[in-house]
Amino acid sequence: MRLPFLRSGPQRVVALTTAVALGTGGVGWLVGQQVRSPADAAADHRPPPASLVTVPVTQRVLTATVTTQGTVAYNAPQPVTLNGTVAAAEAGAVPLVTKAPAGNRTLREGDVLLEVSGRPVFVLTGKVPMYRTLTKGSTGDDARQLRAALRRLMPKRRVASSGPLDGRTLEAVRAWYDDQGYKAAEPTAEQRAQLRQLEQAAAVAGPGQADARADLAAFRTTYGVSIASGEIIFLPRLPVRLTTVSLKAGAPASGVIGMVADPTLVVTGAVSPDDVDLVKTGMTATLQSPGGDRFTAVLSRIGGATTTGDLQGVPVRLTPREPAELAAYVGQALKVSITVGGTGHAVLTVPVAAVFTASDGQARVTVEDRPGTVRDVAVEPGLSTGGFVQVTPAAPGELRVGARVVVGST
Repeated sequence: MRLPFLRSGPQRVVALTTAVALGTGGVGWLVGQQVRSPADAAADHRPPPASLVTVPVTQRVLTATVTTQGTVAYNAPQPVTLNGTVAAAEAGAVPLVTKAPAGNRTLREGDVLLEVSGRPVFVLTGKVPMYRTLTKGSTGDDARQLRAALRRLMPKRRVASSGPLDGRTLEAVRAWYDDQGYKAAEPTAEQRAQLRQLEQAAAVAGPGQADARADLAAFRTTYGVSIASGEIIFLPRLPVRLTTVSLKAGAPASGVIGMVADPTLVVTGAVSPDDVDLVKTGMTATLQSPGGDRFTAVLSRIGGATTTGDLQGVPVRLTPREPAELAAYVGQALKVSITVGGTGHAVLTVPVAAVFTASDGQARVTVEDRPGTVRDVAVEPGLSTGGFVQVTPAAPGELRVGARVVVGST
């Protein structure tokens, strides 16, 4: 069948225009299906609605602590100084250390600390230092301290508690030296020769005999066993721990021998000025070694002097309940946790991040009962420690263990 051919003229123009319009519209519709506006594209890439992050309400005992570091050390360190000379020292000769002290040992009354020129140096209890040679007839604080020490060390000798040093006291000194493996200092050859001369003069009859006998009697008042000034070191308290030694064998015997300290171990540290008002003496503390070992101590002092120069804050001292357990940690740093408070019993707790303050000033937590359903519960915050806070619901029963509280969203 032959189609009629449109001739030129108005009808043909209308037909062509309509065809072009329909074709263009179809192409535009197809392109429109593929091209999106920036707003539509952004809408397609929006994140999904936020989901809530929740954690369960728990029940636990809360304990508040102040944490710091402490160093294990022997208590009250002080230097020990060697003064005076020993009996064997020759005139003009420099006394030398012939047996050095042994460090890290406990010194008790009567122990030999070291040897100088072969002579012993004993430690005895006393506050007044040994400053002279003690002989028969000596009186004073140093003589009294010697008497007291002999009465403690040798009770069977029945040394008098007071008076000048007498023959009985010096015989006790002789026995004490013998027991330690040494010889007490006897009169020198010069002194023995002088005694003989005085005895001979006193035996000669004549006008000067009375004076000679008086001289002999005076000489005999100090004649006999003596204790040289360098053979005793009086320390205010014994026993002590010899923590460090400064002298070696062959060194001149003078100056500081070393450091001694109370043999009781303590832990010294410091707390921040912001925390010092929270701590009180008598509080319990936990000590933890780098290896995880734990020990119990008591806070025994706050403030005061400290021998640890790098401490920052207010110095504190802790006394371990079992000091012997810390002997292996002397000089080491331990973690110190001082218990400053606690609930004493299990309480409702939530993370600190779960509690917020509303516009009315009331603290609240948001509870998610089921996905998409939440409610705010008024609470009274309590002790906060370790990232958790004690909460008490304003209305009993509004908050229970296991309820999920909101801490954030994702």
